[in-house]
Amino acid sequence: MLEKTAVGVAVSVGVGALAGWWAWRRYTSLQLPDEWEEVGEVSDLTIFPLKSGRGVSVEQAQATTHGLAHGDLQDRSFLVVQAKDCRFVTCRQAGRLTMVALTLEDHTVTLEADGFPPIKFDLQKALREWKIVHTKVWTYYARGVDCGDEAAKWLTTVLFNGETEVRLLYKGNLVEDRPARRMDYYDFPRYRNKDRTYYADTCAYLLTSESSLKDLNDRLEDPVTMARFRANIIVRGAPPFDEDDWAFVKIGQVVLRLIKPCQRCITTTVDPTTGERNPEQEPLASLRRFRILSEPPSLAKAWEAKPIFGINMGIDVTGPVKVGDKVLVARASVNPQMTIF
Repeated sequence: MLEKTAVGVAVSVGVGALAGWWAWRRYTSLQLPDEWEEVGEVSDLTIFPLKSGRGVSVEQAQATTHGLAHGDLQDRSFLVVQAKDCRFVTCRQAGRLTMVALTLEDHTVTLEADGFPPIKFDLQKALREWKIVHTKVWTYYARGVDCGDEAAKWLTTVLFNGETEVRLLYKGNLVEDRPARRMDYYDFPRYRNKDRTYYADTCAYLLTSESSLKDLNDRLEDPVTMARFRANIIVRGAPPFDEDDWAFVKIGQVVLRLIKPCQRCITTTVDPTTGERNPEQEPLASLRRFRILSEPPSLAKAWEAKPIFGINMGIDVTGPVKVGDKVLVARASVNPQMTIF
């Protein structure tokens, strides 16, 4: 069973709700909740234009079907692949990818990383040339438009010191219908056929809370930033790990739906400022001491070394969101028909 954080009665439905509400019911209704509880406010919105790259913090964004967007920036809309076999590359294979910042303005892409001269290229040129590359993100097929030799050479140098050639892909209009990735080892019931992503691993949204990070940092010798966890939406004001119990989240007119808890892996050990892995596997090692699921059995076995931090969400109502917006929730613990297990 997951350890509860001692913050009083208010947090009694945190992680315990995940392990204590195993009703094994399936949520089939498309109806949204009628009652909402205010739990805090949005403290940060971050778009990750390049998968595994540096995030771009914004004051306001559009919550779209495929993730957060702001101007020309769209979440996980660029992807690095190996040139020889088109396998997708993340910070699992190239820690320095976390240092790479990608911005897009007026069709001009800028790539930057500390210690390397930045480069710019014309995205419209790549789209005109329309060289399509086929790849897979985990088990799901995807395609992308090759962004050209200049970007490829720069990333090859930054990520692998020129030793492993890579290419940069842009989504174009090639992955609009790419579905959110379902797990093959556990059937989470709150996926919907309409759920979409560009190049994200599973779902369009990842939500975390400031208090959960503080709780973790209180256990660490060297505190970490939320950049380790690559969240799109960060909430301020709720108790630690209270988000485990949020079946729906409402921000303005936007409604997000809990799909599953976010299981964590070795990527959390990569320092986003240096691209280096922590030799002690922190903060993953500390999370494993109090954030591992013990049931249901099949999921506990699949995630026996993967602690939970944050929640993966789909979207039911799109619209604008901004920092400072109130965050309202409907809880699984008081709405058993909304359980994800």
